[in-house]
Amino acid sequence: MPPASWFPLFWAAVFLVAIWWLSRQLAGYFMAAIYRLTRSQSLAVTLYAILFLPGTLVHESSHWAMARLLGAKTAGFHVLPRVDSKGQVQLGAVDVRGGGLIEHTLIGMAPMLVGGLLTVGLSYILVDVEAVRAALQADAWATLIQVLAATFHRPDAWIWLYLLFTISSSMFLSASDRAPLQQMALYVALVFLLLYLLGVIPALPPSWAQAIRDVAGVFAAGLAVALMLHLVMTPLAWLFYRIASR
Repeated sequence: MPPASWFPLFWAAVFLVAIWWLSRQLAGYFMAAIYRLTRSQSLAVTLYAILFLPGTLVHESSHWAMARLLGAKTAGFHVLPRVDSKGQVQLGAVDVRGGGLIEHTLIGMAPMLVGGLLTVGLSYILVDVEAVRAALQADAWATLIQVLAATFHRPDAWIWLYLLFTISSSMFLSASDRAPLQQMALYVALVFLLLYLLGVIPALPPSWAQAIRDVAGVFAAGLAVALMLHLVMTPLAWLFYRIASR
């Protein structure tokens, strides 16, 4: 368990992993249900791609924008589903040419960075996040339900909820996105290990540490809202799958 002062960063990571896991479960339930109803894999993939089109657009546009910003060449931007030679479904893709490990790491991370910012921003637009956090800390469940219910008083709440759901579900990195990040993480870990063995790891300035904790707190609160949305949607997707399986 991290020191109490670093709990915001810890919980932001926990919420992020939970959203990733739930989004994978939900995708499986939804596509399996469509397949059971239609006996068509292509139709199941197509309907899933249509449902999550806003998230796919943000994901692939993030790759494209980061690549152009870093001077890499791009080609073949598409957001329509494809099935590769291994049978894996690919909802979208951007072909990137040129650039080194640092550039490809940043390009691969772009959907997580942009999608994370949009997820947190949409959460704060939709919900009084500070009131949710205060209710959770006080175990005031009635207050929490009232705060969340107030979201639906907005006439456009369903649109924002849909965008929050699709973007937060689609911000995670594919295998090709993770490849350069994993290589870069290995290099960074080796550098820090060497500095640790030499006893020369520089201390993080207190102002920087506090800034990281403050930002992590904002992200943790925003991700908590997205997580609650997934906790509602995933059982509904499971129920849809069970009904379709009969």
